[in-house]
Amino acid sequence: MQTGKTIIQDSQAAMDYDNQAKATDWFGSDVVFGLAYEFVMPGESILDVGIGSGLSSISFHKIGLRVYGLDGSSEILKVCAAKNFTVELKQHDLCQTPLPYSSGCFNHIVSVAVLNSFEDLGPLFAEFTRIMQGGGILAFTVENQKPGQPDRYPINRVEVSEQPQEGLAVMLYRHSSATIAQLLEQNSFVSLKELEFVAFKYPAEDRDVLFKAYITRKRK
Repeated sequence: MQTGKTIIQDSQAAMDYDNQAKATDWFGSDVVFGLAYEFVMPGESILDVGIGSGLSSISFHKIGLRVYGLDGSSEILKVCAAKNFTVELKQHDLCQTPLPYSSGCFNHIVSVAVLNSFEDLGPLFAEFTRIMQGGGILAFTVENQKPGQPDRYPINRVEVSEQPQEGLAVMLYRHSSATIAQLLEQNSFVSLKELEFVAFKYPAEDRDVLFKAYITRKRK
């Protein structure tokens, strides 16, 4: 699921990805699926943007959707491919647009725990609009920015630190409800459901991380 500077390059890290999700009580994928499943149908296509090991889309496969995946890490895509549930997987840096798909080729898109790696979501949302069919569902999460919170902060690759090691630190971004609402309006999406939840805790700071899940529909 990693993008940009946080792309998983190490094969061991990729293989340990699912175990790490369990160890940190990560249920974001379950939250998004539970909110979205009533709006999708068996036989429809869904693209998982930042698919990682497939945690965010395997449940859609189980109810009969055809799953496609896009990720920047070749190593994590090997882990996903071994689960043998996707129609197609592509390696692509999500910082680079356009995305490698034709216009209107997917019914739905899901992207979980990915968009907090991006400061500017505009280019990706424009691509989501382009490659989705009208009436489709875009289901995603962002780290929710509360009033008074900074819109970004540095972390180490493994856990947060007050002083991330130079060369290992990456920047994560928070996005406010107002920012997301504007993006949705600009890109022809209507919000159907929104839910804030505790995603996980950063061990080094003993601090909860609040994500917000959005289930949206592209206007026809």
